[in-house]
Amino acid sequence: MELFCAQQRFNLPPPNTKPASAGAARAAWPRSGHPAAVDLLGRPSRPSGALQATPTTNTLVPLIKSIICTKNIIQDTRLPRAGKFFELEMTVRDCELDKYGVVNNAVYADYIETARQEMISSLGVCTGSIACTGRAMALSELNVKYFAPLKRGAKFVVMVRVVGIKGVRMLMEHLIATLPERKLVLEAMATVVCLNEDYRPTRMFPEMANLLRFFALHNSG
Repeated sequence: MELFCAQQRFNLPPPNTKPASAGAARAAWPRSGHPAAVDLLGRPSRPSGALQATPTTNTLVPLIKSIICTKNIIQDTRLPRAGKFFELEMTVRDCELDKYGVVNNAVYADYIETARQEMISSLGVCTGSIACTGRAMALSELNVKYFAPLKRGAKFVVMVRVVGIKGVRMLMEHLIATLPERKLVLEAMATVVCLNEDYRPTRMFPEMANLLRFFALHNSG
């Protein structure tokens, strides 16, 4: 009675079951000639220490190429882009450092603003005359991504270019890199909006014509 209960509980074949066919026997026995392990339910099971098959050389080659390509893409995104930039060289001052001896994050916004104003002035855009008429150029958005810190006395360059103009919005890209290595420190994308006398968004000012020509851009609305 106990044997019968055990057979029913574990779903074991009865003692007088006929031998399996030759095809079934070959399927149940591995090619190595050793019997396959089974669990308590009689199902084939993999040994606990079994390892997955090692990829062949042909399998590894595409994987290695994929890793190399991904690494190159990541590195390329951290290098200054090709194209026309306005550049302004600067030096870190002691008053711009935080308690860790590196430039405070908030100071980078000032670097970007200074380079942007220098670019606009050098291209013949007189912000003073714009202000006298009650108009203004306002920064509506600034997205910053940091890569490395600047330390005391470090020389660096701020690179600025206009990448797009649509209606009242002007999109500007900024890069900060060390000198002379040109190691990327920061990248930022800013949106500048022109405002009329009522401080409402308006189309690009006529004074911005030289800026558009320098970057070969056209205002589209």
